[in-house]
Amino acid sequence: MKLLLNKTTYLVLTLLIFSCNTSKKEKTKISDAETVKEEHLYSIDTTGVSVLWTAYKFTDKLGVSGQFDNFKFSGPNKASSIEALLKQAKIAIQTASVNSNLEIRDTKLVASFFKVFNTDTIEGTVVEAGQGKGVFSLKMNTMRNPLNYTYSFKNDTIIMSAKIDLKIWKGDEAMQSLNKVCYDLHTGTDGISKLWPDVAVQIKLPVNTK
Repeated sequence: MKLLLNKTTYLVLTLLIFSCNTSKKEKTKISDAETVKEEHLYSIDTTGVSVLWTAYKFTDKLGVSGQFDNFKFSGPNKASSIEALLKQAKIAIQTASVNSNLEIRDTKLVASFFKVFNTDTIEGTVVEAGQGKGVFSLKMNTMRNPLNYTYSFKNDTIIMSAKIDLKIWKGDEAMQSLNKVCYDLHTGTDGISKLWPDVAVQIKLPVNTK
């Protein structure tokens, strides 16, 4: 009987020790996985950055889309999170490189809008980034104002989206100038020529992960 008790006690102790060791190993594995996740480094492939825009005409707000071909993007070389990668990132866009896939329209945009708007270069700096949203400091028409934006990270690409109200940057004169030279092209079926003050902007940033 005493021998049986000793064997039983030994078996219980063995199981307890094995269980503890297994638990420690599992915790170690989880801890190692968390460490690997924290050690990921992100960097932006500046050669693949794109700047897209959509302006609107007609009373029923038809979108006209395009992009800017020449710009300079700069920011942290590497960061441990997407948020850290965005903070203090800067972009300088050459407005003469506007590309709407129609040369005659691009010429009018440069001469009748951006020149009147006193904006050869659009300058933007990220001042806040977190939880899918943030704030740009955006300079146009010799004035700098905050611009709210949202962002997502999908398929190794950060997509930043914002809506610009040109009136905040005193863009009325430039809008009237452009609408004058494009009067017929901005006239809808209701006979009204209209150019909207809001412009949707999207910046796509390809990301490398290590």
